[in-house]
Amino acid sequence: MRFAKMHGLGNDFLLLDLRAGGEPLEGARALALCDRHRSVGGDGVLTLLPSSDGDARMLIQNSDGSVPEMCGNGARCAALWISTDGGSSASSREILLLTEAGPRPCSVRAHSPVAGEVTVGMGAPRFEGTRRLEGTDGTLGDALCVSMGNPHRVLFTDGDPRELALRYGRELCLAQAANIEFVKRLRPRHYRAVVYERGAGLTEACGTGACAVAAAAIARGEAKAGEDLVIELPGGILSIRQDSTTGELHMTGPAELVFIGELP
Repeated sequence: MRFAKMHGLGNDFLLLDLRAGGEPLEGARALALCDRHRSVGGDGVLTLLPSSDGDARMLIQNSDGSVPEMCGNGARCAALWISTDGGSSASSREILLLTEAGPRPCSVRAHSPVAGEVTVGMGAPRFEGTRRLEGTDGTLGDALCVSMGNPHRVLFTDGDPRELALRYGRELCLAQAANIEFVKRLRPRHYRAVVYERGAGLTEACGTGACAVAAAAIARGEAKAGEDLVIELPGGILSIRQDSTTGELHMTGPAELVFIGELP
């Protein structure tokens, strides 16, 4: 089976293009392929399936074999792959992906056959109140609960987001059954965030997490719809803007094809 290794800000995936036919991988097989020591390695598997309503239906499997509703960095990778005809041409176009979280329109601007910038319409955030986050050695604070089709807990802090993610990410993710964002405001409309992802652990970047951070910042009155927010993740920067009319979030960031291979 032919596959592509792709990444968005270091959030890396094996992409399987089955639009012409074929069955998605079993969870155990996806888990094995994501093993960084014994196989190709990745944060997840993206499978493109045929769709009569869009360019493809995108199935996401995490590195633990679980299936999340949505993946922002994965959507950028999938859109680039489709737009460039599998890394064959530097083609820029509009792509529509169907996901478990709903349709996701993508605008691809390919710099080359293997790299480009992609803007994804991520839908409107849904707020679900706040949750008190408790670590093993005390209370961390109240997190905003934001759904981007998948669940997030956004915790603003004055501490170091990476240190907090390393210390508390796993236990909070398990307790909340959600992605956990540890966030520090650096300056107006500029935030540093580290995400502990449900099903993948600590990753270099999380697209839905960056959107959740932007939505939470706007809800806190620190930014406004129509403004570009910079979300600085370990792997790089994503730009998030909320439409002032529809409330929908638009995420812009890079995607890149690393290599193409064959699975036995």
